[in-house]
Amino acid sequence: MVRNVGLAKTPVSKYSAPMNSHESNSELSEGRLSTKAQRFSWCLFDFANSAFPTVIITAIYVIYFKDVVVGSERVGESDKLWGMANSIGAAIVFLTAPLLGAIADFSGKKKLFLIVFSVLCIVATSLLAFTGSGTVSLAVGAFIVALVGFEGACVFYNAFLPSLVPKHEMERLSGAGWALGYLGGLGCLLLCLPIALGKTYLHLIPAVVAIWFALFAIPAFVYLKDRAPTHAVSAGQAIRQGASRFISTVLEIGKYKNLVKFLAAFFFYNNAVATIIVFAVAFSKDSLAFTTAQNITLIIIMNIVAAPGAYAFGWVAKRIGAKRTIVITLSMWLAVVAGAEAAAWPGLFSKSGAQNCFWGVAVLASLCIGAIQATSRTFVGQLAPEGRSGEFFGFMAFAGKGSAIVGPLVFGVVSSTFDSQRLAVASIGFFFLIGLMMMGFVRTAETRARDAA
Repeated sequence: MVRNVGLAKTPVSKYSAPMNSHESNSELSEGRLSTKAQRFSWCLFDFANSAFPTVIITAIYVIYFKDVVVGSERVGESDKLWGMANSIGAAIVFLTAPLLGAIADFSGKKKLFLIVFSVLCIVATSLLAFTGSGTVSLAVGAFIVALVGFEGACVFYNAFLPSLVPKHEMERLSGAGWALGYLGGLGCLLLCLPIALGKTYLHLIPAVVAIWFALFAIPAFVYLKDRAPTHAVSAGQAIRQGASRFISTVLEIGKYKNLVKFLAAFFFYNNAVATIIVFAVAFSKDSLAFTTAQNITLIIIMNIVAAPGAYAFGWVAKRIGAKRTIVITLSMWLAVVAGAEAAAWPGLFSKSGAQNCFWGVAVLASLCIGAIQATSRTFVGQLAPEGRSGEFFGFMAFAGKGSAIVGPLVFGVVSSTFDSQRLAVASIGFFFLIGLMMMGFVRTAETRARDAA
């Protein structure tokens, strides 16, 4: 057993969230661990922060970075710089997330960490409004800081999941949060659409994203509550004991065999997911000649489809289990990659035929993306020991950001070296395939029962 350094003694099953004057204890007495306001505000945070990946990483700012900041004539160079910026931000989270998660668990300050990293993302995103032609260093630097803030906040946001609902209800809440997140990304994108199509004030779009994030994150900052530690701790004690517990977990990580196996699989398939998020619009623009209007329409449709897809797969996971749901979605992802390869294959389709093929591919991808992410989050929540969600979601971020370093970097290097985004897409399929194969080694209660029979 890993040493429980300074853990609170109150079992999570006995935790009752603080109530406000408009809420009663009735839902807590029915097996809930939180109030409706806390669960809704937790989902609303996904609505808030999804504006950043949707508008900045995937839909609009990536094009602004390529066409204005770097220059449209340097496609390979802009792919390389964008991939490098994403990889550096991921590397910082990769190196710090598990330790910070352990510190947050010990100190009972997950909400403080959530607020700090959120503000970091909001401020750095605002700085992107000051970028323009030739401001590569400012754009890359501000984007890296914003990405660290976004991903760091996600670690502590995810860590609240096990304290909000029992394990058997995590799939539904996680799926609902992800679905609302896609609606949030879509809402902010629609708000930015007139600016994007007007093309005059494109540089102001990051400011809109920052305001959106800040506004809709407020309920989470107000309603989410930490479970207090059994005794007061200083900042120094929290850092020392959190580091001690992190080191203990690392040294004894072999005792969590299922977690290790799952994180290994997650490392590979998340490489592919992270790369798709970073380069989807760049691929459609450069390889399939999508216009800005087409790309924005593409992202809108993907978000519309992804929201019910994430929610529906939450129900699927509840019925058939998280592992089987992940395996199904990984198989669907392989079909997505094959379709994208076909769309970009020289001479296989006309220009309009290739674009139509990619529209179908994008719809299938949008069904998969929320499902794989929400279900992966649920699986870690179910594997995490009581009172250590921050630390274990830190390890998920460790594996996820480790993969996010590799995937976009590989795509950017292959695209730049061979001047072929189609070859770069092939690397995405490789990562999905390895992840799917490695999921076969992950054992669940269901698979152990079948083996015993």
